[in-house]
Amino acid sequence: MKIEEITNKLREFKGLILDGDGVWFTGEEYRGTLPDGTSVIMKSRHHHDGQGLSFLRALGLKILFATSEGEPLTSIVAKLNLLPSVKSGAWPIVMALTDLQKKGTKVESIEGWLTENGLTWDECAYIGDDRTDFECMQKAGLTVTPANGQRLIKKIAHVTLTKQGGAGAVREFAEMVLDARGVDEATLPAA
Repeated sequence: MKIEEITNKLREFKGLILDGDGVWFTGEEYRGTLPDGTSVIMKSRHHHDGQGLSFLRALGLKILFATSEGEPLTSIVAKLNLLPSVKSGAWPIVMALTDLQKKGTKVESIEGWLTENGLTWDECAYIGDDRTDFECMQKAGLTVTPANGQRLIKKIAHVTLTKQGGAGAVREFAEMVLDARGVDEATLPAA
C-alpha cells in the first residue's frame, strides 16, 4: 500500500482491533503467589499506550481487544469503561473478546462484533504481532504491527511501528491517526 493510501486509511477508518500480548502488553508474563496462596499473572504495559487509546476514543473510534487471554485484560477494559468520558456518552465503550481459543476462530468472533457495530473489515485497522493475528490482518483495511512484530506479520502489515508492543506502540499509532486527521492532541480531553 502506498503512503497516500495509508494516510487515507488513517483518516477514514472507524474501528480499531488490537491483540493483547505483544501489542497492548509487552508479551512478558510475571507469575507469582499472593500471601493468601492465590496465583497471579502480571503483565507489563506502558501508560503512554493508555493515553493513545484515549485519543482514539475521543475521536469516536470503536475499539475492540481480541485475544486468547482473559485476565488481566478484562479488568483493564472494565476500568477503561468506568472513565467519566464513557459514562457521559462522549466516548464509545471499549469491548474485549477474550478466551477466543474456546469460542471458535478469532475471525469469526470479530465478525460478530463487526456486525453488531455496523462495521466492515475494510473500515477497521488491526494491530497484531504474531501468527494468531495473520488471518485477521489479511481481512482488515489497514494493518499495523509493533516493532516486535514477527516476520510473517511484518510481511503483510501496511505499517510497521518503531515502538515495541506494550511500550508505546499504541500511542505511536494514535499519533499517526491524529496527524492524518489534522487533530492536535492538546485539544483532546486527557483520560
